[in-house]
Amino acid sequence: MPQLIVRKADGSLLFDTSRITYGLVKSGYLAYSSSWTRRTIASAQLDPNDGANWTASTQVNDPARYDQMWSFTVTNARSPIVFIVGSGVLNGSTTSGTSITFHYSNASADTKFYCFDLMADIFAGSPYLKTYNSAGVLTFNSLQPPLNIAGVYTPPPPTAPTGVYGAQAAYTGGYPLSRTNTNDNYTVKRDYRFDVALTAGVEYAVFLPWSRGGACNDTQPAAPCMYGVGEGAFGRVGGISFMFGAFGGTTITIGTAPRPGGWYNIPTDRYPTALYIITTSLPFPFN
Repeated sequence: MPQLIVRKADGSLLFDTSRITYGLVKSGYLAYSSSWTRRTIASAQLDPNDGANWTASTQVNDPARYDQMWSFTVTNARSPIVFIVGSGVLNGSTTSGTSITFHYSNASADTKFYCFDLMADIFAGSPYLKTYNSAGVLTFNSLQPPLNIAGVYTPPPPTAPTGVYGAQAAYTGGYPLSRTNTNDNYTVKRDYRFDVALTAGVEYAVFLPWSRGGACNDTQPAAPCMYGVGEGAFGRVGGISFMFGAFGGTTITIGTAPRPGGWYNIPTDRYPTALYIITTSLPFPFN
């Protein structure tokens, strides 16, 4: 198959038309989109494995607890991947027609996103270099900012479970961080994070291909509670961070004492590897 290979002055590969090439299609700040109410078991006697037995956490003497979703939408994407700067845990995506909306919990209006997709002939301008494979599919478009992976990193394991309940720290060498919803001071969150130092003064963005789940027993509220957490990874100036934070609409069990505060059931049979990029040369905002 005909192909064009271009290398940098140091011999490293810049692009190869026989391979898949991704380019930036949109960047900006996440925006608040909705709140997902947490779920409580309707009765202690009911089967917790039956989803029908969990109801919205708005019962008498039980103030509503919810998690804010921060989102963005991209249109006509074929296989998008998203790198973020600033805290966030991906809670999935929704599709409507040709639009895909990505939803993040544990994020804020300060969280940036950089969305990449398979390169396409959708940008006007000149001069340009466009390459196609033998099937006539565009593989590179110089008008589109390309995705360049700066490095990868795999998080450390959790600490060994301790005590009769098996409490853990989600990452060996990490630290807890307490937060609240912007508009709901009752919904306290406890994240667990692990920071990776890279080059000082450089801003990084991170994509986590898949994530793990677990549970947090949070002893901060007046009534201790246990809720589900998911894993995320994000970039910042000077490095990247991994985190476990509450899933949106997670189940929540009130009054879990005497179980010690901490994290539980963090998987150790496999670990995701984060990809990170440098944002310096990428346009922002971009659409």
